[in-house]
Amino acid sequence: MTDATGPEPLGVCLVANVARETSHGEAGLEIRSGLRHFAPGAKVWIAPPAWGDGGENVIVAGRHRRNSRRYLRIVLQSRFLENFRVRAVYSPALVRALTEAEPGEEKVYGARFLWSREQAESWARSFNTPKMAARVDGDRTRTHMVTDPPPLELQLDGVTYHLAHFNAQGARYSSEPPPVEPSPTIG
Repeated sequence: MTDATGPEPLGVCLVANVARETSHGEAGLEIRSGLRHFAPGAKVWIAPPAWGDGGENVIVAGRHRRNSRRYLRIVLQSRFLENFRVRAVYSPALVRALTEAEPGEEKVYGARFLWSREQAESWARSFNTPKMAARVDGDRTRTHMVTDPPPLELQLDGVTYHLAHFNAQGARYSSEPPPVEPSPTIG
């Protein structure tokens, strides 16, 4: 329906831009401009989560770098995206690309809906918060994600871990409390 303010949105969606430089290869040493399918800075529309990996991989729809007429639907690692935000969706073609369904129709696979505004805003805040890998002593197999800079204490399974060290590669936590320095005597 169209009125004096413009067309009615079909829903809201999480939107991001493809990072200008993306790292690939062994240890991330190969730097590329954008991605194979999307130009650097290209706007992509992110479908609601389809699996429980915490947003590490996302389904996106956007205009291919070589053919800007049709939407391409593809799975990307979210680390290749930046500047997450919430925008209204007006295009039925974009809804089809994101949900694999016509507006109002349900499908058995893929996303069956667009985001709720609250859910999209929450994910945008989460993606825009810098994160780093963290390990706790005694657990060499699991890596936890924490904010960057890391918190001084981390609660896991009812145990409090204290920040022992951090640098660009990540943070290390210990179950041992930090040493207490004796107070200086004034004399």
